[in-house]
Amino acid sequence: MNSKQLQYFLTTVHKGSIASAAREMDIAQPAVSQQLATLEREMGAKLLERSFSGVSLTPAGEVFFSHATNLIEAMNLAKSAMQPFWAQKTGVVKVAMLPSIGNVLSMPLIEEVNQQGAKLKLEISTGPSYSVKGWLESKQVDIALTYEQDIDSRFMTVTPLINEDLHLVYSPNAISEGYDVLHGREQIAFWELSQLPLLSPGTKDALGKLIAQYETSTGVSLKHDKAYSGQLMTGLRQVMQGEGVMILPSSAVFHLEEAGLLKSIRIIEPQMQRLVIAATNKTSPLGDSVLRMLRIIQTTVKKEQALSHWRGSLSAINTASMSGLATG
Repeated sequence: MNSKQLQYFLTTVHKGSIASAAREMDIAQPAVSQQLATLEREMGAKLLERSFSGVSLTPAGEVFFSHATNLIEAMNLAKSAMQPFWAQKTGVVKVAMLPSIGNVLSMPLIEEVNQQGAKLKLEISTGPSYSVKGWLESKQVDIALTYEQDIDSRFMTVTPLINEDLHLVYSPNAISEGYDVLHGREQIAFWELSQLPLLSPGTKDALGKLIAQYETSTGVSLKHDKAYSGQLMTGLRQVMQGEGVMILPSSAVFHLEEAGLLKSIRIIEPQMQRLVIAATNKTSPLGDSVLRMLRIIQTTVKKEQALSHWRGSLSAINTASMSGLATG
C-alpha cells in the first residue's frame, strides 16, 4: 500500500465512480482500476462495489475509508512537522479567496511573499464562495480562503484563521429618512436590521447562508427586496449611492471607511460573527510550498487584525505558530 493508492481510493469514493476519479486526477481510467485492484489484493478484502452507476463502499471499504483518510492526514501532519528541516524551494501556490477577504489580504499577502525572495510564487483567484469551494475540490487551487459555512469534511482539511465581526454598512451621505437612526451609532441590534432595505446574496453564497441562519435562530425576517448583482463592488456602489445597506465584515470596507465613503456599525443581540478558514484538499499530501504559504497567510491575517482592518478575534490556532493543520 502506498500514498498513490490511497489517493486513488479516496478520490474514487469522493467522486462516486472510477471514470470521474480518472478525469479528476487527469490520468487513464485503467490505471485507476489497476491501482484499486492491487490495493484490494493487498488488503485481502473487497473495498468497492462496482456497477454501471458508479461505486459504493463495501462494509470492509467503510472501515478502510476511515483509516485511509487518517493516513493521508497523518502524512500531511508529518510533512508539516518536517518543514523547518526542508531546504527552501521554489514553488507556485494557487490561493483562492472571496472578494471581501481579497480586499484586506491580497496586497499585504503579496508583500509578505515577495519578502521571501524568489523561492515562492503566489497566484490569487477571487470568486464567490461556491466557486472557491469548487476550485479546491477539483484541485484547481492549493488553498481556499473561505467561511465555515462552506466546510466540507469529505475533502477539506481546515485551519481556522479569524472570527470576524459582521457590521451593518451604510452610506453616511444617504438622505433617506430611515437612515437617520444610524448616524453616530457604534452598535445595532439584529432585529433593527429588519427596518432597513438590505442588499444581500442568495443562500448559495456563504454570507447568504449565514444571514438566513440568523433569521431562523432569531425569528427576525430581513428585507431582501433590493436587487443585488451578487458582486461585492457593485453592491458597495449601490450602498454609497444610498440604495440600501449591506451586512459585511470590516475586511470588505475598511478602505472605504478610511476614505469617509461608508460607515459600519457592529451588529449585536445576537452578535454576528463568522469563522474564516484556510482549507486544503485532504486527498493530496501537502507540498512544502503550500505549507509555507499557509504560515504566511496566518502571519498576514494577524497583522491585518492588529491594524483593525480585519476586526474580530483571532482563532486559537492562529494565535500561535502552526504546528499542524486542524481537520474540519
